[in-house]
Amino acid sequence: MAEWTKLQEELQVALSKEITLRQEILGNMNQQEYLLLIGNIELKEELYYECNKLVKQLKEIIRIRGILTRKVFDHLPPNIEGTMLDEVLDPLVDAEEETLMLYQKAKGLTEKIHGQQLRNKTLHEMILKEGPIRVDNSALHSEPISSNQGKKLPLITIDYQSQEHPD
Repeated sequence: MAEWTKLQEELQVALSKEITLRQEILGNMNQQEYLLLIGNIELKEELYYECNKLVKQLKEIIRIRGILTRKVFDHLPPNIEGTMLDEVLDPLVDAEEETLMLYQKAKGLTEKIHGQQLRNKTLHEMILKEGPIRVDNSALHSEPISSNQGKKLPLITIDYQSQEHPD
């Protein structure tokens, strides 16, 4: 059982590193979106290259996590069904609960990164096609919303074109 605990700890370390890198990547991509919105394509490209460096580091961590995950599956009894960590780990066992929580957080960040990547790509294509976003751009909308203190604040939204139904 000590080997199982050690394996869980190693997997938790790898997942923690993966989460940190995914958070950095997501932050970088959020900054890229902002730079696209203000029209600073050059600085956006610099951030993009920095993001690629982070992605290379992430690939190595994912490789290590994959090796550790295979070891976890090798230690499971043959009657356990499931192909994903969140399907085979027991949330009632402390070590497995921590691993499960980290795994689910990494999965959530993966989804957020994918969404941000699609927004950045769509925004970049829109800027290439229509030029920098101006206040009179038809994709830009502003409407007042009430804050918790009752103040009216502007909510600015951008209608990103769907990749599935581009115009």
